[in-house]
Amino acid sequence: MTTKKRCNFKKGPFGIYYGWVIVAVAFLVGVTQAGVFQNILSIFMIPMAAEFGWSRSLITGAIAVGSLAGGFLGPFIGPVLDRQGPRMMAFFGISILAAGLVALAWLSSLWQLYLFFGVGRMISAGLLNLVVTVSVSNWFIRKRGRAMGIAQLGSRIGLALLPPLVQIMITGVGWRMAWAMLGLVVFFISAIPSIIFLRRRPEDLGLLPDGESVEETAKATEPGIEKELVADEKTWSRQEILRTVSFWQLIVISCVIFFVGAGTNFHIFPFLTDHGLSPEISVMVISVIWILSAFGALVIGFLAEKIPVKILLACSMILLGGIFVLVFRVVTNVWLVFGFAVIYGFIRGALLPLLALIWVEFFGRYSSGTALGLSSVFRYMANALGPVFAAICFDLQQNYLLPFFLFSGLLVFGGLVSFIAKAPQQN
Repeated sequence: MTTKKRCNFKKGPFGIYYGWVIVAVAFLVGVTQAGVFQNILSIFMIPMAAEFGWSRSLITGAIAVGSLAGGFLGPFIGPVLDRQGPRMMAFFGISILAAGLVALAWLSSLWQLYLFFGVGRMISAGLLNLVVTVSVSNWFIRKRGRAMGIAQLGSRIGLALLPPLVQIMITGVGWRMAWAMLGLVVFFISAIPSIIFLRRRPEDLGLLPDGESVEETAKATEPGIEKELVADEKTWSRQEILRTVSFWQLIVISCVIFFVGAGTNFHIFPFLTDHGLSPEISVMVISVIWILSAFGALVIGFLAEKIPVKILLACSMILLGGIFVLVFRVVTNVWLVFGFAVIYGFIRGALLPLLALIWVEFFGRYSSGTALGLSSVFRYMANALGPVFAAICFDLQQNYLLPFFLFSGLLVFGGLVSFIAKAPQQN
């Protein structure tokens, strides 16, 4: 009887637990999701501004519009992902995003930038961001830290590889053709794997989280595993989530990370070039940041299985805030800039995996999409305001001193909130 039950457990390619296939697809979604991140638009910003005469604030507005739209989309998408899974929504979302990037090759008016890039940004913020987190969290509990860390590597790798690739394409074939080529890359890397491989939960394939069978779970020697598996199935309604103090604590932390992250991502390239670094060197610095960010995401995923997530998150935010302002002292020295990029990138890479983990840890597998969806309005409003705030400061003062120092202070504040945050009580 036992043998028969084990034979019914489905596996992925080469006999591995299918959850790791989900992680691989989430990784690819993250890579292509970076195609509408601030870093990419900032590289296109200079040639587009030169051709059309648009200010940095106007171009940055496309990020703001898309982020805000994505924030309002999230509350509707989250519960659907919890109920139906990510497969079809991911495929159609990525297809729309890719089509918008291709359409930018024929850009002639500002409203078209806001429409085509803004829609892609909306899909990334309101749908794909949730797809990555919800997909992985549904398939893992005990190994969730490493799984989330690996999945979150995708956007870090995308941010490391896509900027130099885009710069090469712009130099070689012009910014218009570069948009079209980027759209095709996005579609083929992640849309096809999503429609083929994504599934909702391990239970749909006769599995348990982490690849455990019923027999293996019962025989497990680690205390509390069965209790953890059962407790994680708690389902929270929207009203219950909104009434918890924990939700609003995580909102504060999330808004700080998204406000600072978006503002920095978009303006780090022009900040470096404004201080005399060539576009090629500046892109290399960005690549180093995101390569080390990927490494940081992977390391933090394993650490999160040993150390409380909120402690890791608090320490990462406070440390990042403490070193952030050093960029003004090192920017005139190329080697010091690269050294700063290594340290900054490693710590920066820890934040998003830890943020995803703490949301799932607080609200569980079956409600993570709903909770994250409800938070989207706040997170992406902050995400929209970060780049715009920094752009306005630059247009007024012709430097980034004020926004970067504010970013530093906010990170320290967010870290302190993380220290006091507590998971909600399950009735």
